[in-house]
Amino acid sequence: MTTDETLENFVPLSRSPIWELQRSYYSRLGVNAWQPNMVPNYVTTNPFIAQSYARVIEGFLEDFAPARKSGDAREPHYIIELGAGSGRFAYGFLKFFFSKEQMEVRRKRDVVYVMTDISEATIKYWRRHPQLKPFINMGVLDFAYLDALKDHPVDLLVSKKRIEPGKLSNPLAVIANYVFDSIPHDLYTAVNGKLMARHVCHRIETDSTEIDEIVQDTSFVYHEELCGTDIYENEDWNQILEKYRKVKDGMNFSFPVGAMAALDRLAALTTGPMFCLAGDFGATALSVLQDMPPRKIARNGTYSLHVNFNAISDYVASRKGRFFTPGHAKSSLEMAGILMNPGRRQTRHLAHQFNQHIRDAGPDEFFMLKKLAEENFDSHSLPRILALLRLSYGDIKIFRGCSAALLKALPGANSFEKESVIAELIKVDDIFFRCDRTADPAILILQILLGLDAKKEARYVLTRNRVFLEQTADGALAVADTLHRLGRAEEAVPVLERLLVREPGHRQAKDLMARLTGGRMCEKSA
Repeated sequence: MTTDETLENFVPLSRSPIWELQRSYYSRLGVNAWQPNMVPNYVTTNPFIAQSYARVIEGFLEDFAPARKSGDAREPHYIIELGAGSGRFAYGFLKFFFSKEQMEVRRKRDVVYVMTDISEATIKYWRRHPQLKPFINMGVLDFAYLDALKDHPVDLLVSKKRIEPGKLSNPLAVIANYVFDSIPHDLYTAVNGKLMARHVCHRIETDSTEIDEIVQDTSFVYHEELCGTDIYENEDWNQILEKYRKVKDGMNFSFPVGAMAALDRLAALTTGPMFCLAGDFGATALSVLQDMPPRKIARNGTYSLHVNFNAISDYVASRKGRFFTPGHAKSSLEMAGILMNPGRRQTRHLAHQFNQHIRDAGPDEFFMLKKLAEENFDSHSLPRILALLRLSYGDIKIFRGCSAALLKALPGANSFEKESVIAELIKVDDIFFRCDRTADPAILILQILLGLDAKKEARYVLTRNRVFLEQTADGALAVADTLHRLGRAEEAVPVLERLLVREPGHRQAKDLMARLTGGRMCEKSA
């Protein structure tokens, strides 16, 4: 299936059919869109970024959300995550924001985190996920279908409440990671005081009906034509185009029409302030945008565009909002705080938290730290490994990368170092959200804990993860081996029996079964 490259088939990018293909991609694949080698997501889902965002949102609420008085039954303060995807970011955020320590120091206010997506299958997955159920039971987690570009009420699936435009009075917090890059943009080139619209024609070079293959096999051709700066119904957008038209020496830029429309819709949900914390591949500085070549659609699993946060900043200013930016060069992830309808309120706490946890030492800096650590994972000493695990809040990629060095270093560790290792392993397991097909870290964690004779901790890890571990052969074997080493061999046997029904030839399971039963069960099955 192809589209002819005749002039009438070149359209503004925001009107291209690829956005409906994008919606179909996420709707059909559901949580499978975030499996390994599909849509990249680590940089916006690790524990470090979740903790950073939680602190910034706390600052926003401190400035704008009054504490709850005794007997007060007002509406909750909602935190809405757009396109929550695999759920990994949400889990990290929830673990920190609603931890016992944070709840003890937080001013009394009812806060509800709402995970949203355009995929019904993904939402069903979240609602069934065992690691999210404690937060549902606490009354702090809800779910909703939400398309940020369409006017429809937000129906909360747990509380059965409905959020409609203008019906909230409390301040609204929104999280948008890798969202603005995946909703409609337009493309332009400004040269010699003229503005050229960069239209696109897409070609789908496959007869497959599989959405991932369709997206993978889409190519694009571009065509520029002279245009004015009165293109949009929104006059503020047109004024930004006029500013870019006049830029000395010209520039190539994307125009985030989807992001700006989404911000308007989200801000309209409440009569109070709305604060959106966004992370994307993009740039705010005009000097960075001026150095860019003609803009094209990127492919990282799906379609995406480099986000022009400079245009968003100008638009927010035109709406009398406030825009927070790190204000310095970023290596991978541009981050922005977008405050709409702030009124005359001061933003002391919000600005402080944004500067401390995003500007000064934020998720982008952590990502670069991880890159440096990766260069010597195999040779890190035990103190370095412990420091990396603490700094990353138990990040799974840090743990996996350092695991070989950790195993090598443990025999020479003193008792206090071993106690520290045990504590960090529990944190790694606690923050890991099980949502993909990668090996479960609990398998290795159990092995190390048992090697350190940390039986109490091994029982804890086994109990909390058994439902996940028994779903795979390696995990089931780890369960049986752990039960055996904890002196519960009679419980290990049925686990091995179920494993051998699924995989009759599993050699390690057969060997362990023989040791546990003196060969009787293996002979019987044979």
